[in-house]
Amino acid sequence: MAWISLFVGGLLLLYLARNEDKQSALKLLTKTDKTAAKGANQQLGSAINLTVLSRENLTQKVKRIVKKVFRQLGSAALAKFIVVVIALGLLSIYIDMTFVRGNPWVVLIVVEVVGFVALYNWLQNRERRQFEEAFPDALNMLTSAVSSGESLMHAIMYVGKTLDTEVGKEFKLMGERLQMGETPESVFRKACKRFPYPTFHFFVITVNANLQRGGQLKEVITRLNRLMFDARTVEKKKYSLTSEARTSAKIVAAIPFLFLWMLQYLSPENYEYVMFNPDGRVILYYVLISEFIGIAIVRKLMKGVEI
Repeated sequence: MAWISLFVGGLLLLYLARNEDKQSALKLLTKTDKTAAKGANQQLGSAINLTVLSRENLTQKVKRIVKKVFRQLGSAALAKFIVVVIALGLLSIYIDMTFVRGNPWVVLIVVEVVGFVALYNWLQNRERRQFEEAFPDALNMLTSAVSSGESLMHAIMYVGKTLDTEVGKEFKLMGERLQMGETPESVFRKACKRFPYPTFHFFVITVNANLQRGGQLKEVITRLNRLMFDARTVEKKKYSLTSEARTSAKIVAAIPFLFLWMLQYLSPENYEYVMFNPDGRVILYYVLISEFIGIAIVRKLMKGVEI
């Protein structure tokens, strides 16, 4: 039960951390240039509704997530998925025989759920890194195309044909939809489901507001690119300043679990006492609770760092 509680707590911590990452990224964009953020928010009411960008029911959301995961797995996605399921099943057997010694089906379900959540988060983080690397190039190409006199639709198509990345593919799809006569709001809404990141939402809001009210698109995109560049610079600086503290916290947090794993081989009787004796489990519960509180405090402090 202790390990099951730990898995569930870790799942909750990952969910909360993911929400905090989104909120901190949006907060960073807003604080970097208050004037631009204020102007974008004023145009938001008449140009585009942010909640509409990703509005969908539960069934549509589940289908989108499944398709997204299989696309991110790449070629032979089904075979990779089956391998992951089998590997997590074997891991659950090892955990049950070594640590829990309880209901194997409960352990299997918990390990599978936690494993899939960890895999999903890893895939999303990898895709986000790829997006952040390719999106500035897309903005630069878009600015160059608009500066040369191209319309927004042809500029988007030019980026899609030139940039050989996932961002380029999405821009190409956006251009084809606009060329077929689909409304910009519908095109941008579908694109935001593909890239649900604050920077892309900010780009969509800015471009759509410009389409609705007019203006110098080149200047708007250039300023947007500069704004996101400054935001990334501040974010990287924050991570570099807190890298030592984060690494130390991870090492300290891993020591008790490594010690428990080594204890079963170095001193099996003490391991049995701590893991399965009712009196010894008090020590185990104390370790787990203190570790969870300590990690939560450190994570909160790291998220609250401002530059």
